[in-house]
Amino acid sequence: MDMWPAYINATLEQLPDAERKIAFDKFHVAKYLGEAVDKVRRQEHKLLLNQDRNDLTGTKHVWLTNPDNMSRKQWQWFRTLRESSLKTARA
Repeated sequence: MDMWPAYINATLEQLPDAERKIAFDKFHVAKYLGEAVDKVRRQEHKLLLNQDRNDLTGTKHVWLTNPDNMSRKQWQWFRTLRESSLKTARA
């Protein structure tokens, strides 16, 4: 099911016991997670730039790319970022 609140509310109103029957599709879950990570990355990037740090410069797409589709070099870079103490890595 699409995660749009209008769809959820309509389903909850029309289907008995709907809260136990709703399942969200993988595409929409991944979309919202990617957007959340990108939001944290953008906020943290601004703060780091104000401190003259460029830790997150040029990293937008590496956070949003499926690791299965990364080259070896991209994976190593991403692994270093992911294991860092950045808020984006925790997100």
